[in-house]
Amino acid sequence: MSFGAFLKARREALGWTQPEAAAKARIEQSYLSKLETGKSFPSEEVFERLAEAYGFDAETVAGSLSGDDLTALREIGQVRAAVLTLKAQATRLTRGWLAAGLGCLMLGGASLGLHALAEDEEYTVYHYTSPGVLAPGEDLNAYAVLQASLRPDLGEDRPQEAAVRALQVAMMERADPQTRVTRDMHANGFLEQVEGGRRFFEPVDSELVTERSPLRWFLAPAVMFLLGALGCFFISFRWK
Repeated sequence: MSFGAFLKARREALGWTQPEAAAKARIEQSYLSKLETGKSFPSEEVFERLAEAYGFDAETVAGSLSGDDLTALREIGQVRAAVLTLKAQATRLTRGWLAAGLGCLMLGGASLGLHALAEDEEYTVYHYTSPGVLAPGEDLNAYAVLQASLRPDLGEDRPQEAAVRALQVAMMERADPQTRVTRDMHANGFLEQVEGGRRFFEPVDSELVTERSPLRWFLAPAVMFLLGALGCFFISFRWK
């Protein structure tokens, strides 16, 4: 925006005619017309009168104008100081965005490097099952034998069969199927001491498991940081 366009816009916003504005600024109407058309530029004294009448300051002018008009007005001390202040602020902001961009770039590169180090791990897990607790002295396959010997026709009328039934009932009370999943292979099963006796876990199945490396999660922040770096660099250059 030119200084003349700036003055005209301010005057019209205040609802003044040129003669009214010239009177308030204590200058000739013809001089104000030259200022608005860009044919002349104010002296420092006239600039102060215009600023007082129109209600603007040097910072507003310095932030609104560009090009040759701003260069011409830099002869005015207030405008020159305002321009230097705005340039210093812009420099600080530019450096701040550049620093933020470099920080994001470093973090993005580090995250990408960690992602590149990711290696998935493959291993086999083994499933074991135990039907229940074994009392001291009982065979490891006692529950398998029990299942095979269960007969619904056993009754209490025959003492031998009644004793077998009592043994079955006692073992069934201790029946409590449990499973174990471990990376350790026990081809013949394994024993585990528990309250009231021991448990025998026999192998029933195995499966291949692929465990993804947690370093793979660094890809998402890497992309975010790199995009953030590009955004910061773009803003810093646009700020200039």
